[in-house]
Amino acid sequence: MSETIVVSGGSGFIGSKIAAEALRRGYQVVSLDKSPSENAEIDTRICDIRDLDKVASNFPTGVAAVIHLAARTSVLESKLDPQVTFETNMVGTHNLLEMARRTGVGRFIFASSNAVVGQSAAEFIDESNLLAPMTPYGATKAAAEMLISGYQGSYGITGCALRLTNVYGLGMFKKDSIVPRIMRALLGGKPLEIYGDGKQWRDFIFASDVVDAFMLALESNFSGPLTIGAGRSYSVTEIVATVEAITAREIPVVWGPAREGEMRGVKVQISKALRAGFAPKVDLEDGLARVWHDFADAPRP
Repeated sequence: MSETIVVSGGSGFIGSKIAAEALRRGYQVVSLDKSPSENAEIDTRICDIRDLDKVASNFPTGVAAVIHLAARTSVLESKLDPQVTFETNMVGTHNLLEMARRTGVGRFIFASSNAVVGQSAAEFIDESNLLAPMTPYGATKAAAEMLISGYQGSYGITGCALRLTNVYGLGMFKKDSIVPRIMRALLGGKPLEIYGDGKQWRDFIFASDVVDAFMLALESNFSGPLTIGAGRSYSVTEIVATVEAITAREIPVVWGPAREGEMRGVKVQISKALRAGFAPKVDLEDGLARVWHDFADAPRP
C-alpha cells in the first residue's frame, strides 16, 4: 500500500506541481487548501490552516509526511498586514505540526525562504548565515523554522526547511512577482515597474527544479535547513534584457523608487544541497522562454 502524504497549499503554484509529482510516484496525496485542486486525482480538503479544528477534522490518518507550503508569500503584503501574515505563516505552521505530533507523522518538510537571512554582509547566503529577516514575511519563515526544530527535538519529527530563492515557472498567471509582471507587460498589460536602479540581483530557480528538491527531501533522511536555488544571480535589468532577447520584443518600463526593506542582493551558495543530491536542470534562458510561451499561448479574455 502506498504512503499517504499531506501537502498544504496543494492547489497553489508550487504545491500543485509537488502534489502531481508525488501522485505520479505512487503516493496517496491529500491537499489542504482554501481552493480546490484542478487535478481531479488529488484529494483536496478545503481548509484554512489557521483553524486547528478544521485542520484536525481534515487531517487523514496514517500520514507518512507533511509538505507544508500554504502561506502568505508576498513581502509587500506582509508589511501592510503583518497580523494576517503571522496568523497564516506561524499559527498555520503550528497547527500542522500539532497534527503531525498527535498522529505520529515522521517527516515535516517546509517551504522556507532565503528571506530568513536578510541582507547578509557575507558574499553568499547559505545555511551558516545568522537569521536576520528584514520583513514580517521573512520573520515568520524564520520563526517557523525554529518551531519545526523544536518539534523535532521534542517529538522526533524529522524537519527539513527548504530555503527557496525566487521561484518561477509554468502557470504563473495569478502571481505578481517580476517574471509574470514582465510577461503581462509584453502582452499589453501595464508597463513593468522597476524599483530603484534595477541593479538589485536575485537567484531565480525554475519550478520543476523546486519540485525535484521537495521530492529529494521527502525520500531522504535529510533534516535541517537546505538552501535551494539555481546558484547564479541576475539583476532586474539583466532579466529584462534576457526576456527581450528571447521574445524579440521591447518591454515597456516605468521607474519607481526603491522599496524600503528590500534586500539589495541575493547570492546563494547551494553546495550543501548539491552534496545532498540536488541538481538544478533548467537554466534561466530556457526557463524564461518556457514561461513566455506559456503566457503567449494561454487564452485571454
